[in-house]
Amino acid sequence: MFKDSVFINNLAATAITGKDAWNRPTPQPLTISVDLKTDFHNASLTDNLKYSLNYAVISRSISEYMKQNEHRNFKSLANIGESISEVLGKTNSNNEINYDATISVKSEKSEIRADSVEFVLNRKRDGEPIVGISDQYKVNKLRLLTIIGVFTFERLQRQIVDVDLTIDLAKSGGSDIIYIHQVIDDIVQYVESSNFKTVETLVMKIGQLALQGRSDQIRNVSVKVTKPNAITYTDGVGVTSDMTPSSFQNVEPISATLKAPGQHNSSAFNLFTTEVDSHVDKSKEHIAYVAFGSNVGDQVGNINKAIDLLKSNGVSVVSTSSMYISKPMYVKNQADFYNGVLKISFRNLSPHELLELLKKIEYDEMARTKEFDNGPRSIDLDILLYDDIVLTSVDLNIPHISMLERTFVLQPLCELIVPDFLHPVSAEPIHNHLAQLLNSGANDESVQESDKLLQIIPIPNRNDVLKFDQLNFQSKTIIMGILNITPDSFSDAGQNYDIPEEEVCKRALKMVEDGATILDIGGVSTRPGSMEPTEEEEIDRVLPVVKAIRSHVDPDLSGAIISIDTYRSAVSEQCLLAGADIINDISMGTLDSKMFQVVAKYGCPYIMNHTRGTPKTMSKLTAYHSNTNEDIIEYCIDPRRGQIEDEAHLNTESKNLTNGVSRELALQMQKAFETGVKKWQIILDPGLGFAKTLPQNLMIIKHASFFKRYSVLINERGETPDLIKHSYLSFNGLSTLLGPSRKKFLGTICNEENASDRVISTGASIMACIEQNTDIVRVHDVKEMKKVCLTGDAIYRDIY
Repeated sequence: MFKDSVFINNLAATAITGKDAWNRPTPQPLTISVDLKTDFHNASLTDNLKYSLNYAVISRSISEYMKQNEHRNFKSLANIGESISEVLGKTNSNNEINYDATISVKSEKSEIRADSVEFVLNRKRDGEPIVGISDQYKVNKLRLLTIIGVFTFERLQRQIVDVDLTIDLAKSGGSDIIYIHQVIDDIVQYVESSNFKTVETLVMKIGQLALQGRSDQIRNVSVKVTKPNAITYTDGVGVTSDMTPSSFQNVEPISATLKAPGQHNSSAFNLFTTEVDSHVDKSKEHIAYVAFGSNVGDQVGNINKAIDLLKSNGVSVVSTSSMYISKPMYVKNQADFYNGVLKISFRNLSPHELLELLKKIEYDEMARTKEFDNGPRSIDLDILLYDDIVLTSVDLNIPHISMLERTFVLQPLCELIVPDFLHPVSAEPIHNHLAQLLNSGANDESVQESDKLLQIIPIPNRNDVLKFDQLNFQSKTIIMGILNITPDSFSDAGQNYDIPEEEVCKRALKMVEDGATILDIGGVSTRPGSMEPTEEEEIDRVLPVVKAIRSHVDPDLSGAIISIDTYRSAVSEQCLLAGADIINDISMGTLDSKMFQVVAKYGCPYIMNHTRGTPKTMSKLTAYHSNTNEDIIEYCIDPRRGQIEDEAHLNTESKNLTNGVSRELALQMQKAFETGVKKWQIILDPGLGFAKTLPQNLMIIKHASFFKRYSVLINERGETPDLIKHSYLSFNGLSTLLGPSRKKFLGTICNEENASDRVISTGASIMACIEQNTDIVRVHDVKEMKKVCLTGDAIYRDIY
């Protein structure tokens, strides 16, 4: 029998214990206490620490272990305790001092109702349990509300009771350790839905419920119930009872509807029932966010039709999110869904009237057929938020009751709301909820095969879409091959100009065979100082090539995706009608006021390339400054981390450049949205070589991933101070394209005057673009760049 003790009290640590108070597997603070029963008589006589257990070394070993495993999910406090026992054994492996260890792991944050949950285990030096001493779970001050008492006034309202539990386990370690959170949930649900006359009955029922179905796992349970408000001038009165499975041999089991183990209920808020429709001023403008989904028929067509029907019913579609592909939820044996979120504004519609309109669109206008719940549907429109109201009724819950457990709702929704936008019920930023969901790794495959989304860019009149992973960046890099039909291009000296269509098609087919997914056909040189042709000349150059490719006998060529490199709306429209798929506008809409109208009309993908001025003047417009407009508020948003200081390490020049380019793109994008262009049509190009110096081009490549995180709030002030229009725009969910191929800045760096000699330097810059999560690269030398992309995707995206 040991008479001495070396102890460590409440060593602070952080770990994932399986869940926190909100059922999230997130790191939380813990305290670890260790009491080592030993014999340090020799240390006392010699005043020499080598005959004792060094609490400093032990504390450091425990702290280092917990720090190294800060993001490991231990699943339970018990597993942490077992791990600490192993740490003790390793730390003291070089001495012969024997000991018995009592280890306590306490969490004050894993249960919202309890002050703390604690696991206590006793182990020998070799890690084996100590005979006769049980491992224990302790729940301290579990605060409940229930009806209890014999007096009439005590039966009129529920009162607080504090419950303390000490549970002695039948076995130490192993798989038979109970799930303490389920025990707590069972007790909470039972006690708060029941009523009692005596505290003695309450104590017995809690003990019975803790043991029921767990008699093989629990040896003894001690229950203490305190009524803190029963007797004035006391801290509380109550009773305590120790119970074993034999205490209930002849007692009828408790019958109650309790939550099944593992049942997910994170979003089932206990909302008070409200009927707010009568309180809504329908004459004022209201803002709502509506989720859409489709997995039947022409999915993109269904979504666009629903948007048009909203507009025809007086609803303004303010902005759209990106579009995503998601796996079906609940009923897995059906087609994948196309999902996204709309921000809408309207008058004269209460929440229930808006619901009626959405159901009318679904079932009357678009003939949706509902065969069963969560089944296939041509269109699904759900109200997520309506202003900041909270509404619970039989047929409508606002906020949407399941929104916080669905990535296909939260991810697009967060593209439309500022980072401090609070959930009306949880009072926590919705961006935080998304980050928690993305980082939890808690997807239930029995409910949904995967909760990962792919961002898509629909292409009208084609069955295929461009797909990109905008969170994990594990999508193949898409190659766009450049086909210039100009006499004065800087890069290819007009080699494709004024030659037979058959020869142009031959060269285009070679690009496709070498690895180009997109062919970018251009009829205007954009090199600095170049002279632009007339609109008719440009059409004469590119339109015949589009037609020739589309009518070609080889399906590999005729089926290629065609992009038109133009800043003219008329050229764009004629080429789209002839079979082109994408508009690549180097002016981001600044050189033709009708460009956005054409893009909106045809619903085609639109590459928005940053520039300033014109090809003649852009080389003089390279000064970028910090934002001085108080009505423009800039953010950097990472969906997994929320708002971040992404460029804190950059110098002022780099910050001004990346923010300046992003700001100017965002302002043009806002104009496009106001014209009817949807976010899922946009591909961002920060514009290498356009109004950029050599160092600036390198900065763009080096920090290209920033253009996926920039977000901005634009406040437009009206005639009076209270009239402010808030427009939030996020680059989250957007694909990026970079085109460093054969650019002059590469020739300057490598001393290569001829553009065609810049193949290796182009390859190096393309590799850097891939590292920065660029989705599409625009290149001249397709065959060589295909090899670069294959290698870059293998290195940076694990694709090989």
